[in-house]
Amino acid sequence: MDKKYSNGEQLSPTDFLAKKYFDQAEKYFTGDGVPVDFTKAASGYAQSAKLGYAPAIFSLGVCYIRGVGVEHDEKRAYDLINQAAEMGNLDAQFTLGHFYFEGSVVERDYDKAAKIFQAAADKNHPGGLNDLGFCYQRGLGVELDLEKAFDCFMRAAQAEFAAAQNNVGDCYNFGRGVQPDGEKAYLYYYRAAQNGYSVAQNNVGMCYLNGRGVKKDFEQAVHWFEEAAKLGNPVAVANLGFCYETGRGVEKNAERAVKLYTIAADADSAPGQFNLAKCLRDGNGAKADPERAFSLFKRAADQQFPIAYAELAACYEKGIGTKPDAELAAKYAQLAASSGLSSSNSDVPSDGNSASDNK
Repeated sequence: MDKKYSNGEQLSPTDFLAKKYFDQAEKYFTGDGVPVDFTKAASGYAQSAKLGYAPAIFSLGVCYIRGVGVEHDEKRAYDLINQAAEMGNLDAQFTLGHFYFEGSVVERDYDKAAKIFQAAADKNHPGGLNDLGFCYQRGLGVELDLEKAFDCFMRAAQAEFAAAQNNVGDCYNFGRGVQPDGEKAYLYYYRAAQNGYSVAQNNVGMCYLNGRGVKKDFEQAVHWFEEAAKLGNPVAVANLGFCYETGRGVEKNAERAVKLYTIAADADSAPGQFNLAKCLRDGNGAKADPERAFSLFKRAADQQFPIAYAELAACYEKGIGTKPDAELAAKYAQLAASSGLSSSNSDVPSDGNSASDNK
């Protein structure tokens, strides 16, 4: 046979057949020359996995994680990925770290997760480098070290790993482990956005909206929010709503803004919840509904969205949508003050970093 492994060794008949099943499954998974069909992809991975092909065992595990082509089953996913990891599959070894990081199926263990990410990073696995950087950035399983975090993100970014490119952008944007530099932040966000990473597309939109590292351009901001929204990014949907509410880059349309905020809020986006709450409190773009507004402010505050604290304090103080409660008003006012916010801010588009981590 003329098919060979990358190291030059000739494939056995069994391995040749396993790889044939795997390659066909990959085509169905990615839509390479055939229509995307996750069921056929999972079936092909399963056929290849039965023949002991580690990449197929890993890919079948990913299908079970995502619930594509098969029913979602994290226990089955863990067993398959652990099997592939024991066979030396680097992607599986890296993914195994996520089970320990998230505490799904196995008990959460940041130390073990960080060691797994370190092992993958030592082999220059971009995902391992990126997640090790996240551990260093938060001090999870390793000692907090922002400079090491930045180094890990940068190494992964140089391998065109989109999430890491976005994280390098964050480091330059917020001065984490490196001197702040708006232009470099924009550059790395843009590179990640070009690679189809929705978080970065939203961040590019934020750069254009605020003139951060690039000339302010509301129409470009709308474009990038729309691109991220197409990929289902709820923060971008909320930011697009903000553009419609304020007339930035599009014709002002409060009703359209409310619809977008509702989509984002239903997807558990704190910016969406917050902005929808303000509209419902004020009767802007929808009939006033103080009770629902209060509930949404509370949901955003429960996600530790800082600007929601001041509004929630006002609700408790004035009895907006809830019974007055001086003690809770004081509590949320203190939280707002601790966050550097003593009053509400009407300009509340978000880069997503307040509501979620870009890991």
